[in-house]
Formats: sequence, structure tokens, C-alpha cells
Amino acid sequence: MAVEKEIIVAIEFGSSKIRGVAGYKNTDGSVQVLHVEQADARNCIRKGRVYNIDKMVVCLKGIIEKMEAALDLQVDRVFVGIGGQSLQSRKNTVARQFATKTVISQEIVESLLKSNRAAAYPGYEILDVVPQEYRVGLDVTTEPVGVLGSQIEGTFLNVIARTEVREYILQCVEACGLEVAGVFIAPMALAECVLTEMERRSGCVLVDFGYGTTTVAVYKSNLLRHLAVIPLGGQSITQDICSQQVEDDEAEKLKLKYGSAYSESGAEELTKNVLTNNGRTIEERVLVEIVEAREEEILSNVAAQIRNSGYQDKLLAGVVISGAAANVQRLDKAVSAKLKAEKLRFVRVVPLDLHTAYADTVVRDGSLNVLLSLLNAGSHNCTSPKASVAVVPEQGSEETDVQPAGYGQGAGESVEAAEKDNRPEERQEPPKPRKKSRIKEWLEKVTKTITEE
Repeated sequence: MAVEKEIIVAIEFGSSKIRGVAGYKNTDGSVQVLHVEQADARNCIRKGRVYNIDKMVVCLKGIIEKMEAALDLQVDRVFVGIGGQSLQSRKNTVARQFATKTVISQEIVESLLKSNRAAAYPGYEILDVVPQEYRVGLDVTTEPVGVLGSQIEGTFLNVIARTEVREYILQCVEACGLEVAGVFIAPMALAECVLTEMERRSGCVLVDFGYGTTTVAVYKSNLLRHLAVIPLGGQSITQDICSQQVEDDEAEKLKLKYGSAYSESGAEELTKNVLTNNGRTIEERVLVEIVEAREEEILSNVAAQIRNSGYQDKLLAGVVISGAAANVQRLDKAVSAKLKAEKLRFVRVVPLDLHTAYADTVVRDGSLNVLLSLLNAGSHNCTSPKASVAVVPEQGSEETDVQPAGYGQGAGESVEAAEKDNRPEERQEPPKPRKKSRIKEWLEKVTKTITEE
């Protein structure tokens, strides 16, 4: 039996789209992207939160069916990412006193973690816990085991979200007949993938500009220190332009072509008029003012979150920008001016060694950064071979089609035919056969490793 690739399938529930990706990791650390699929989900998801389960199930089923057809495999389980407006972090402190000086053990540390997990946040649930530091006596350390002291105080960063956020996502996945292979916090998966070790250690802020939200994650000393989601994004700018009696799609194009997040007064290039599809004209100056004003509001909120983290003067690695809504002209100048960032880096595509059979599979505009980060975070196989069998001819026909095991004259003949056609032996109520996808043909030709018994 040949060794099979473990194909990972990940789903991103974004603030406007639902996206799916399938791929696998090579032994050299590179990632093979097999297929990317997406669907507009604005009628069932708002700011990263599912609000219409029925419509979301339809969207998700459509994504899965297209991926199965492209891969010629059955998707059994998926990794999912959780993000959205209610996602945030809260600090919590748990202390323990001892009658005499005690050597701190792993059991004591675990008891602090357990007590922290019991912290109540009405309407919210704890999705993850990031230990910050421990105070043993007068000493502060991140590794307290083995330290002698009469008391210990642990500080934890609890990442929380509204209870229904995870619940609704899991309901949608299960309604599609799929298992949940794992749940990741999307901004943390993104940070793990796009931030360098130096950036996480020296301190930086990762800002992910999305369609309906902007996510802020502050890192210092290799630890997440603050996480917040601002309910403003690229959609906010587009809607402002729509107030000029312009349709959504055209407003989005005008934003990217003429809008600017940072303008210089008296610029001569702002004198032209822009003709819209409905025959109206808009001054370019008006477009720039709309985009600049809204970007300034978003960045003001980002700056406030950085101050709330308490690390605004300790982020030596500066600002890292990601997301599809970060493609507005002169956003770099606006970020530098508003956030006082001396160092600034844009991430248009995750810094992985990516391989794909088709050039248009992975776009480099920042829109797939979270999705590819979820793929990279996945750890085990999510697919299985499809059951497939040719149609049995009617009685009297001279055609000799492949028959399922146990059919007609005997299981032995059917098994032999199945092996000859490179299909699994056991088949129970198989669906209609499908043609091999171009990805499956390419995968078999190049790797010669994905086979079926």
C-alpha cells in the first residue's frame, strides 16, 4: 500500500466571504496548495459572526462540493478559524499562598491555569489562554517550576468571544455532515504564520484589515499581549462612497483607483472629475476625502488598542499590515503618521514556501492570508477516497463494465475488476462516478503517491 499525502482542508468564516482551501505539507516544509474556493456570504455573516445558519449551510455545502469535485476526494472533516467582532482578550490574575516556602511544581502551575479557566465572562466563553508571567515572591518569570517561594501569582491573557460564535460555526459544519478536525483562533494562526521570531520577540502590532472588521494583535517577548477586533473595515469606506449615489461594486473600484488614505493639501492631481456608470460625476477630491477620513477613524481605533495594551512604547519591530482592505493607496503613509510607526511591513501573501499547479490559485493581495495560515496550522488528513463504480449494463448488453464487490457472478471477479481500475475493493451504495479532476491527474502524475487500495 503506497503512502498517502495527508490533505488538510481549512475553512475561513470571514467578515464577507466564506473560503475553503485544500493542500498538504511536504517533508521539506513547503506547502502544496491544491484548491481554493470561496463564496459571497454577506447575506449570512456579519463582521465575522454567523447570523443566518440556514444560508451559511448552503454556502458551506457549495464550497465543499466544489472542492470535492476538484480534488476527486471526499471531504470528511475540516479545520475552522474563529474571528469576528466579539473576539477580544482579557487579563486575569490568580494567586496562591503557601504556609511555608514551597518549590513550585508543575501541578501548582496547572492548578492556577484551572482556576483561571473558571473565570466568568457573562455571555462569553474562553477560547484560549496565554500565560503571561508568574510572580514568585519578588521575582517575575515565565517559567516558575522549580522556584522556591511562599506564594505565586499567575497572570493570564484569556482570549474570549461570545458563546454563540463558536456554537454557530460548529452547527454549520455538522449540518453539512462534516466533523470538526480542529478550531483555531484566526488572528493567532495568522500571527504565527506571518510574524517573524524577531518581530514577536522585539514587539510588534499585527493589523489585519478586513472587509467588515480590523483586527489588532500586539506581541512582545514571543507572547500575545493584547487582542481586539474593531467593527470597522473596508466595507465602511465603500458604504461611504455609496452615499454619492454609487453602487457597491463601482464604489469598491473607485476606492481602489482614486481613493487615498493619506493626501497632501494642494495636490494638483485632485482636480479631475470621475464619471460613474450612472452618468454622475464625482470630484476625485471628494473620493480622497471620504477614504482618508474613514481610514483615519480606523487607525485612531487601532492606536487606542495599542495604548490599551500598555506596550505602545515597547514595540521595537513596528507594525505589520495584512488583509485585503489594506490595498488602499498611501495606506503606508497614513499608518506611519497615525501610529508613529518607524518600521512598517506589508504582508501580501503568507511567507510560506507555497507550490500550486495553477498560477491563479493563490492571489497576492492579502485576501488569502488568514485562510493559508489556517491550512498551515492544520495537522492531519481531512479527506478519504470517493466510492466510485461504473454503471452496470442492462441484461443482454454486450458491454462489460466494472462491477462492485459482491455483485452478480461473484465478489472475486468484481474485486479483480476494481483493482484493474485502481479503485478500492469495498463499496457500499456508491455514488455516481465522476471524472478525474485536473488536480487529481496532476497529483498522481507528479507525486505518484496518492493511490487507492
